[in-house]
Amino acid sequence: MRKGFSARVLMVIDQSDALLEILDARFAEETRNHYIEKKILEKNKKLIFVLNKADLVEKNRLIKKKKELMQEARTVFLSAKNRKGIHLLKKEINIALGEKDGKVGVIGYPNTGKSSIINALKRRKVARTSIKAGFTRGEMLVKVSDKIRLIDTPGIIPFEERDEFKLVLTLSKNENQISEADFVGFKLIEFFLKENPNEIERFYGVKGTDAKKIFEEIALKKKYLLKGNEPDLNRTGMQIIRDYQTGKIRI
Repeated sequence: MRKGFSARVLMVIDQSDALLEILDARFAEETRNHYIEKKILEKNKKLIFVLNKADLVEKNRLIKKKKELMQEARTVFLSAKNRKGIHLLKKEINIALGEKDGKVGVIGYPNTGKSSIINALKRRKVARTSIKAGFTRGEMLVKVSDKIRLIDTPGIIPFEERDEFKLVLTLSKNENQISEADFVGFKLIEFFLKENPNEIERFYGVKGTDAKKIFEEIALKKKYLLKGNEPDLNRTGMQIIRDYQTGKIRI
């Protein structure tokens, strides 16, 4: 983890009575930060998992994931965009704080919706929101009620993070910021075949279960070709990344 980020986040943990880890409901495991979770538990602080963007995930998948996460910490799923689940989240925060007033740290990867959740809890726009990674530059204290004050933190990416697929999946980098678009595009196809195989056929009109063949068929169908009519896999990968990050194909 970046030295500066690590120190700031550890400081927020120390200052907080409870912490919300904001996860993207579409890929909760990929947006967890186990290092931070461990530090929270080591300091005997209350942890609440918040599965945001629940409106983008089938209900059965949400219930299954919540059941899994509840084995580790209290879990709430919501949609900050539609304000669904906000009342339940407030209830969980109050339970975590008990009888006393307290500060609640808000942590998570970029673009999981931390600022939007803070705005929803406050019921008006108080925290800046952006789809750009690293938009929140410093901690921000937000009064939600006489009892609850939230500490907003910058998006956290471990310093050792070199998984371009994960960075693309969480919208932390786009197709122009990675070095292996073909590999990431292929991994996205694999991911969709596992999570929502019908979406590949719906959007690209390509059937099958073999990610490599599907990837090449998409290239041929779009006429992304190199000399000798070989599929241009890098260009195809960039297109698949764009399609995913702009919401044209959905998990």
